[in-house]
Amino acid sequence: MKVIIVGMGRVGSSLARALVTEGHDIVAVEKDASILQECVNKLDIQGICGNGCIAENLEEAGVEHCDMLIAVTPEDENNILCCMVARVLGAKHLVARVRDPEYFDQFEFMRGQLGINMLVNPEESASHEILRILRFPAAVKVSSFSRGKVDIVEFKLPAGCRLEGLSLAEVRKKLKISALIVAIEREGKTIVPGGNTVLQADDTVSVCAKHTEIRAFFRTFGLLKHKVQSVMILGGGRDAFYLARELEESGFSVKLITRSHERCLEIKGELEKTQVICGNFTDRDVLETEGIAGMDAVVCMSDYDENNIVIALYARERGVEKTITVLHGDSYHGILESIRLDTAISPYRLAAAELARYLRAIDVSENSRVKAMYKIANERAEALLFNVGDNPLFAEKKIRELPLRSGVLIAAIVRAKNVLIPDGNTTLKKDDEIVVVSTGKQILALEDVVES
Repeated sequence: MKVIIVGMGRVGSSLARALVTEGHDIVAVEKDASILQECVNKLDIQGICGNGCIAENLEEAGVEHCDMLIAVTPEDENNILCCMVARVLGAKHLVARVRDPEYFDQFEFMRGQLGINMLVNPEESASHEILRILRFPAAVKVSSFSRGKVDIVEFKLPAGCRLEGLSLAEVRKKLKISALIVAIEREGKTIVPGGNTVLQADDTVSVCAKHTEIRAFFRTFGLLKHKVQSVMILGGGRDAFYLARELEESGFSVKLITRSHERCLEIKGELEKTQVICGNFTDRDVLETEGIAGMDAVVCMSDYDENNIVIALYARERGVEKTITVLHGDSYHGILESIRLDTAISPYRLAAAELARYLRAIDVSENSRVKAMYKIANERAEALLFNVGDNPLFAEKKIRELPLRSGVLIAAIVRAKNVLIPDGNTTLKKDDEIVVVSTGKQILALEDVVES
């Protein structure tokens, strides 16, 4: 599909990279010629140098023929205006990056009256992701489906763990709960495992079940970590504020350190329970004085990836059991495993996955479209949620009767209030929601799960 991205800063360039990988035709609109040229050269996309709020620039980019326009400049107002202009010029689907909570409250009005189909806020998406992980500290990533009824939790298998050396068939024998290992990442490759697959130390394992069953799975194999109660946030940006607010509302004890005195006062004025400290969090003495060694978790979310990585490693050295590193660029993702960083979050990759799901749903019938989608196993696999509905290929069929594509697994079934981990004899019902894991080519609709 043809997608126009207005604004090629960190958000825009990350989205462009992800959507190019998905196979979409990207045209970038950016006022800064040097930034635009760098993106065009790196990503092999088309570029228009100009203001995306100006009709002539959007027309030059081919807005009347585009399937989606995504406005992600630093200014909310510019993004909304750009979408309004694009709507008049004929763009089919409109997405705006909006960070101000007051604008988010106006989303229904924007969709109904301004024609904006979707709002994205990478910083808020990151805070949701971090909160899920802090609730399950053994995980490096948590993906939730069907309003939280089922989770896919990724974790690193430590040496000496009770799971090491067991085949999946042996794991199932030891379990008295409904949980399924759906993917294993090993030495840069991702597989959908079978019963004979043997787990090894340093595997990144993805397990699917409802939340309480996953906790029982971790408890059975000695992987359940101490519950996180105290969290130190390093950074004072909007993302740090969103996270502190969510943690505060969820009952965590939160300490936030930021360098800006002005930002300290702003955050103190909006958060009642968070302890806000004005200080240089790259200074070891400041970290020690504020008690980093006594924290259950440290979240590094400054604007500089290098600072976040170094401080996360220092926190691990000081005995902090859970560290989360927010990365804004893609430069370090390839080397993170070699330095054994605990958990890394990319706000822009989260937003890109959200937009990729939305793009896949365009021109797909309501009964077949993707309802939720997450990248798992270092983005080498996908987990997707579908409704079975009245689809004759699936409704009232046993799973063993389905000609599933290679690399595809039906990981879970949500039936009313229950979560089922299916086997070959499980029959799909029309009201079921199913979680599908795939390591093969893109799945755009429910029909793509099976061989054509």
